[in-house]
Amino acid sequence: MPHKIRFVNPQKQYADHRDELLKAADDVWSRGAIVNQKDLKDFEKHFAEFVGTKYAVGVNSGTSALDVALEAAGIGAGDEVITVAHTFMASISCVYLAGAQPVLIDVGHDFNMDPKLIEKALTPKTKAIEPVHLNGRLCDMEVIMDIAKRKGLIVIEDSAQAVGASMKMSDGSVKRGGSFGLVGCFSLYWAKALGGLGNNGMAVTDDPAIAKKMQLMRYNGENRETREFSYHAHNLLMDNVHAALLDIKLKYLPAWLSRRKELAARYQNGFAEVKEVRTPHFSDARFDDTYTNYVIRAERRDELKKYLDNKELVETMVSWARPTYKEPVMENRNNDPVPDWRFGNDAQGLPETEKICREVISLPMYPELTNEEVDAVIEAIMGFYR
Repeated sequence: MPHKIRFVNPQKQYADHRDELLKAADDVWSRGAIVNQKDLKDFEKHFAEFVGTKYAVGVNSGTSALDVALEAAGIGAGDEVITVAHTFMASISCVYLAGAQPVLIDVGHDFNMDPKLIEKALTPKTKAIEPVHLNGRLCDMEVIMDIAKRKGLIVIEDSAQAVGASMKMSDGSVKRGGSFGLVGCFSLYWAKALGGLGNNGMAVTDDPAIAKKMQLMRYNGENRETREFSYHAHNLLMDNVHAALLDIKLKYLPAWLSRRKELAARYQNGFAEVKEVRTPHFSDARFDDTYTNYVIRAERRDELKKYLDNKELVETMVSWARPTYKEPVMENRNNDPVPDWRFGNDAQGLPETEKICREVISLPMYPELTNEEVDAVIEAIMGFYR
């Protein structure tokens, strides 16, 4: 039997916007506008405007966005890229596949890169910083960009989980995730806050040369107007029908993000007296979080998840149960003197990352979730601790 309350519910969002989405898809197919047409260009323009950048380049996944960003930035063999271990493996794999060495540092209590650890991890080989914005909350980009500027480093933002998240800068301006570094990389996977009907991604930048390079790299390195090939590259293009559907969803995104904040506040209030649960609400007023995921830190996390599963109460997810550096792919199987990655502080582990991995559990969070369903999630978790 399915859980009483689902972790995600794409069917509900589709039902709410079915006629509009089907009309857009029918229009694309009727025009035969399958690949690299006006619909993609329109969505790229609108997405760049939303984020606050000059250019956006549609690709087929968030992973592909990282791939083209790192390559366009010239990051490769002999370079080091500082990033975090508490992330989906793609954040690390893309650095490795670019030929560079990932350098892993710890995160803070908000699950994001601890900027105090960056300078300790620097070496003469450091070329870039890859901050990962988790759960709809930004890293402290003002501090990170200051370090990057002083040290002459490139910043590639992994904004896969941060569409619409923002922070207020010391000069009073407000910037959205993805608009700080050389390139911002977004996942538009179906389960994200802005998700397509499949797997999609976007890379944004203010640099025209980088934008042009990423446009070529996403399409086999070919300029489709001159038919000249400038790069050896893969086919990573976002299909036109996906762009058309995402462009419709983008119109609703501000309202959906507002609803996520309402739901997060309801969770926060409901768990206020549950001492075994720490909610993802942080005191720094500079940040405007959008709660792509609602991730709590729970005592006896594994027992809690088993309880909710066994009673078929609430569908939940654990991301991630062990640090990425303990995955088999990260083992130095050949005992190379220079391993594929290293810690940024000469430690043998990252204590906050490991603690988080033991405690986190993600609860249902999507704009179609009802208040009653949130209350039922809270009651189910309180029931476990009672």
